Amino acid sequence: MKLLDLYARLSFGELSNLAMGMEGSGTIRETDKMKILSYVNDGLLALHSRFILKEKYLLIEEQEHITHYHLIQKFAESQNCVAFPYIKDMVSDPFLGDVIRIFQVYDACGNELVLNDIDNACSLFTPSPQVLQIPNPVTGMPKHILYQARHVPITEILATTWIELPFVLEAALQSYVAHKVFAHMNGQDNLINSQNHLATYETKCQEIEAKDLVMSSLSNSFHKLQHRGFP
Repeated sequence: MKLLDLYARLSFGELSNLAMGMEGSGTIRETDKMKILSYVNDGLLALHSRFILKEKYLLIEEQEHITHYHLIQKFAESQNCVAFPYIKDMVSDPFLGDVIRIFQVYDACGNELVLNDIDNACSLFTPSPQVLQIPNPVTGMPKHILYQARHVPITEILATTWIELPFVLEAALQSYVAHKVFAHMNGQDNLINSQNHLATYETKCQEIEAKDLVMSSLSNSFHKLQHRGFP
């Protein structure tokens, strides 16, 4: 779905009675497009956090003096910001800092490593969603990390701007955006409208979860690494 298609749906539907929805004319008022875009980004983050919509992998290289590996852009080799850039990416394919949470970690031979087991001396840990703790790092030792990724925030309103989202979640995104719009408007009626749209969003999400329409599963994670040339 393109961003302008979403604007049209909001104008025809949830925002049809508002000036920003141009009274249902099929577009969003120009002065409100960036505001709506911020709500779209909020909604995409909420959906990508709730559902496993995108999995990606990341290569880090251990440093013996670093036990906590923060998976943020600052530590990527492509950024050239720190003395020890342990995230191994490329300028042509940079790490986007899009980690929602870590799922699995593999060693150089493709073996899945234990996570968050305090009774296992070899266990690694995830003290926070974007941090991998390696208690006994070895300089130069690689680790491959599979993680749940978010939608990269949209920054431009163009005819070609694409929203990566399964079509079954498009209506939920519309409801979430409408919820945010009315939540930022004064008046009891607007508050009620906001709560109603949030309830609609929740209902749609629960229906999709119950039917597993986006097939939120990690069952193919290891095979993805193999397909990318990982041993």
